[in-house]
Amino acid sequence: MLVKWEPMMGLSRINDVFDRMLDDFFSMDTRLAEPVSSLIPLMNVEELKDAYRITLEVPGMEKDDIDISIKDDVLTISGEKKEDFKEEGTLFRRERWFGKFTRSLTLPGDVDVDKIEAEYKNGVLTLHLPKSETAKGKKIEVKTK
Repeated sequence: MLVKWEPMMGLSRINDVFDRMLDDFFSMDTRLAEPVSSLIPLMNVEELKDAYRITLEVPGMEKDDIDISIKDDVLTISGEKKEDFKEEGTLFRRERWFGKFTRSLTLPGDVDVDKIEAEYKNGVLTLHLPKSETAKGKKIEVKTK
């Protein structure tokens, strides 16, 4: 038996396959998905005229959950966001992160480590790292004789 070839029939089958794949994807059971146990907070590092400024996004944390230390010219910011979820019903999706994080970066040689200040406000940690007096430079006046 001969079957008449229909060029559009192949496209219809491909469409069906994609529809099934999308249906499967969106009906996946996300209740079993594990939460992200740790995350690397987003960070900006800026050089200003007399200092460096580091901002780090760590929403939902308390200031006491954040540790900042310096050893061998390496600044380390670490902390832990504790899980605050109490399962009372059926959890279908878990996207809020919790767990420990650590960010480290080597400080430039011109940072005055004794004057570093940190402030935590509205989920953003801001560090102010002043440059040392010698790093700021000095203008030398040229005299004539």
